[in-house]
Amino acid sequence: MTSDKGQGTRDIYVIIYPWMVLGAAMGNNEIHIGKLLDRRYRIVQVLGSGTFGNTFLAADTHRPGYPQCIVKQLRPPSQNQRNLQIIELIFKKKAESLEKLGKNNSIPQLLAFFEEEQEFYLVEEFISGQPLTSEIGANKKISEDAVVKLLVEILEILTFVHGQGLVHGKIKPDNFIRQQPEGRLVLIDFGLVREINQHLINGARNLSGAVTPNGDRLSVSRPLPITAVGEDSSGAAPGAVNGSAPPPELDTKLPGGRMPILGYSGDLYGAGLIAISALTGLTRDEIITTTDNYSGGGSSNEPGLALSWKDFTAKNPPPSDSLLAVVDKMVHPDTSQRYQSAGAALADLKKLQTQRRLPPPPPPPPSKVGVNNGRSSLLSPWGAVNNQGSHPNQPKAKAPFPLLPVTAIVFSFLALMSLGWLLWGNYEQNRITELQTRGLERARSGDKQGAIQEFNSAIELNPNNAEAYYKRANALYDLGDYQDAVEDYTVAIRINPSYVNSYFNRGLTYYEMGKYREAIADYTMTIKLNPKDADAYNKRGVAYHQLGDYSAALQDYTKAIALNPKDPTAYINRGLSASAAGNKQSAIADYTEALRQDPNNADAFYSRGRARFFLADYKGAMEDYTEAIEHNPDNSAIYANRCGAYLNLAQYELAIADCTKALEINSQDETAFDNRCIAYLNLANYPEAIADCTAAIQLSPKKAKAYSNRGLARSGAKDLIGAIEDYSEAIALSPGDAVAFNNRGKVHEEMGKHGEALVDFTQAIRLKQDYDLAYYNRGMVRLKLGDKEGAIEDLRTSGKLCLDQGKTGCYNDAQYQIRQLQPQ
Repeated sequence: MTSDKGQGTRDIYVIIYPWMVLGAAMGNNEIHIGKLLDRRYRIVQVLGSGTFGNTFLAADTHRPGYPQCIVKQLRPPSQNQRNLQIIELIFKKKAESLEKLGKNNSIPQLLAFFEEEQEFYLVEEFISGQPLTSEIGANKKISEDAVVKLLVEILEILTFVHGQGLVHGKIKPDNFIRQQPEGRLVLIDFGLVREINQHLINGARNLSGAVTPNGDRLSVSRPLPITAVGEDSSGAAPGAVNGSAPPPELDTKLPGGRMPILGYSGDLYGAGLIAISALTGLTRDEIITTTDNYSGGGSSNEPGLALSWKDFTAKNPPPSDSLLAVVDKMVHPDTSQRYQSAGAALADLKKLQTQRRLPPPPPPPPSKVGVNNGRSSLLSPWGAVNNQGSHPNQPKAKAPFPLLPVTAIVFSFLALMSLGWLLWGNYEQNRITELQTRGLERARSGDKQGAIQEFNSAIELNPNNAEAYYKRANALYDLGDYQDAVEDYTVAIRINPSYVNSYFNRGLTYYEMGKYREAIADYTMTIKLNPKDADAYNKRGVAYHQLGDYSAALQDYTKAIALNPKDPTAYINRGLSASAAGNKQSAIADYTEALRQDPNNADAFYSRGRARFFLADYKGAMEDYTEAIEHNPDNSAIYANRCGAYLNLAQYELAIADCTKALEINSQDETAFDNRCIAYLNLANYPEAIADCTAAIQLSPKKAKAYSNRGLARSGAKDLIGAIEDYSEAIALSPGDAVAFNNRGKVHEEMGKHGEALVDFTQAIRLKQDYDLAYYNRGMVRLKLGDKEGAIEDLRTSGKLCLDQGKTGCYNDAQYQIRQLQPQ
């Protein structure tokens, strides 16, 4: 029997976002894909390349699931000791700064920094998402409310950064990432390489308090003056007061050779440009170009944005004056007229948000009509009183009838009636309460039918009792009578449209009925009535998962976790949806967090084991399955899956023991039969393998893999006709199965039917063009048919494919056969 196990490679799925521009080939090719840095970080892809270093996407092999990270390399232009000392000092100081910044979840976290072979590396958190350029600019405009919200997000980040004494220096849409799935804005590119390059060019003056060229002040243990690029030997920049000046914004020069704006206001200027881009749909370059062509520009070294950009927005629905005032101040040509801090700009924006949320003032009261001498001419409800006596035409009133005895009788009668109704109402309410209490007691004791009878009686006494319908629905749900339960929940909701628990439980019932969209509608109503209901978000996420809408499911689980971060179930569910969406590493991270919240959670161990198995971490999968079994020893699926892990670890006896245990717990466990069949195959115990594969086929007659496995067992037992039958059935069920064609070809070859074998191998190659084994087998059949040249061609192709995939064993086999055909 031929097996490819252990010769394949695992695919790594890498998403390249627009901000990750692949640079030119690396100098000297010193770092290649697959290289391990610091004995930990496996290089996956080159994201950028420059004169002094490179940026890589890497996998952290020391963390569960090998999560992705960003590795930034600095290759010094020279290896003299002074440069290396400067770089080492800057690296340490930079790490301190980034470590402080990384405490904010809107800035990538610094994970590590190290030196290797006189080159320096910084490891940062990988941010998965889309750049802000995908939302604004290039004819993409957003509403004024959205602009205000975006500016608030940006300014909150800048308030934190500036609060640490640091300046970013390159605030532009490319350097903001909308992280998925949370939707949080993240500020990236605190440029270390730029900073070190500038120090190497300008010299390391005043290192103890230097400001990096991109505006990041190096962190030290005492307050330091902020210096600027171009400072004199005294440490004072041109125009500085007492030897200090705002840190520079290290952006490219503006059109016309104008210098960029310095200091914290430079970051605010960049944020203002982002707001203008969002309002106008223009890119940053287009905004500045538009400004250059405008006659009312600002000072000689500043664009006149505060004048010209509003002219452009006049062509569109104009923004409010309040927002214009804030943005004007952020991009004012005179830096002294700008906001002096991000916090000040943020405060004005939040005031604007508050004003926009306030309801409009009520309309003025209607003016009175027909007023004469200050009195309304409208009659009072009881009739007007004429101070001048009765109207001449008004009849005189009759003498009053003595009403006291009659009134006393009426009031006495009404009092008795009220007392009677009160007593009856109290009795009825007490009776209903008693029936509902008995119903709940019966339900708790397991007597669901008895509980339903009690609730029936309560409903007969008061057909508008929403609570009785709700509780009867709960009992019906427990009995599996979902349709009647839905009807009762619906009546309860009709009586009380704000009955949040009825919406939630009706959602549960719809889910059990497979009506996932109806369930989602009910969970949505639950959330509307109670936005803090973490369970509703969690359950709605499960329903979205069943519909295959993993993105919506992930958003709901994330919200549930935000509301209740201690709930392991939400982490497990989010992991399942992430796994289904193909992100096994994120799934493993969620399962691990679930275990941190609940170290004895068998479901978390089991799910993490499955994700690790998918990533070919069979040992890790086996360990997780073992933990799951310890906490849940009666689950057949866990044993069956650990059996699969043992199979891939070539521990066949242990695999058989686990699959046997799974079948003791559940005699209908199809996976256990499948896996035990394969274990027996590898031990050449063909009769047992055939028996187990047959059992798997009986449980699932349309499963092609079971027929293929039984074909292997029959072939091993020399039942070649039976093997052909099984492979043919597998092909009929799955016509795209290249392995089944290849295996049937091998049996045809063994039977001496070389023509049929050639056809099968050729079809396998059509279906899987990199199928090295099929090329090898076809080459050997061609040799038997006398086609020596064709055989050599196929063997060469097989060897090349093997080498490309790192399969040295099959490469050597192909080369051996070629040498036999082409003796020296």
